[in-house]
Amino acid sequence: MLHALLATVLVFISVGILLYLITLLFNAASLPLGAWLERQRFARYVTRARAADALLERGEIEAALQTLGTAFYLHTVSSRGLASDVANHHTGLLSRLLSISAEVQGGTVRLLSLAKTDRLLGERSELQRRYFAARQSGRADRVREADQQLRANAREMAATLQQLVAEVHAVRQPARYH
Repeated sequence: MLHALLATVLVFISVGILLYLITLLFNAASLPLGAWLERQRFARYVTRARAADALLERGEIEAALQTLGTAFYLHTVSSRGLASDVANHHTGLLSRLLSISAEVQGGTVRLLSLAKTDRLLGERSELQRRYFAARQSGRADRVREADQQLRANAREMAATLQQLVAEVHAVRQPARYH
């Protein structure tokens, strides 16, 4: 009876140690794997921007606008290097949208949603900096709050981008008089 009890205790201890080792291995592997997966997801958005460029070169403005609207990377970024790449990507997308808008409007840009998109991108960069600071501080409540703010910004950005695409589309349509 004592041997069975001792064997049971040793099995539980060995299972606990095994789970602890698996957790350590998973945590060690998850950082590089998570960064790799995040880079792969971002690469898909860069591919969308390239597809929009190809559409613009062929003169398919409407399709390019739709593609540009979906090329913004609105996910929370976990590395500073990728955050810089995302900010540069967004600047390039905004530049493309500006040039399309200026071309459509004869050299002037008067779209309110374009200014709102620019403002939201600036806010997003600041929120991303706060998110990194919160993660570095180790305070879970600050990380959670910064993440919630980034998600709210992403929702507002998505709506604004849809509005921007609709505005540029409306400007491209000839005025109809009855």
